[in-house]
Amino acid sequence: MAKVENLKAPIGWLTDPQNKWAINFNFKKGTNDENSADFTIDMWGVVPNGKPMQFKSRRKVTKHESLKSWKQLLSSNWVEFDFEMNKSA
Repeated sequence: MAKVENLKAPIGWLTDPQNKWAINFNFKKGTNDENSADFTIDMWGVVPNGKPMQFKSRRKVTKHESLKSWKQLLSSNWVEFDFEMNKSA
């Protein structure tokens, strides 16, 4: 298995199979230590038009924890979602 340091950190949106929840993975820019807790995982409720609009919670995590959560969600049938492209639609 590759070391976490060699893998790209997840940044973007995932939505659950029922389209009720969305999770945003992000990285705080401006730090040199990618293994520190400068990654965030935000949980959002999805409104009827399919957009994440109801903020629920935020967790600060390490790069390793972020990758682990991303992979677990994808294995549970969550899918990547490009919220930025759908903002203007």
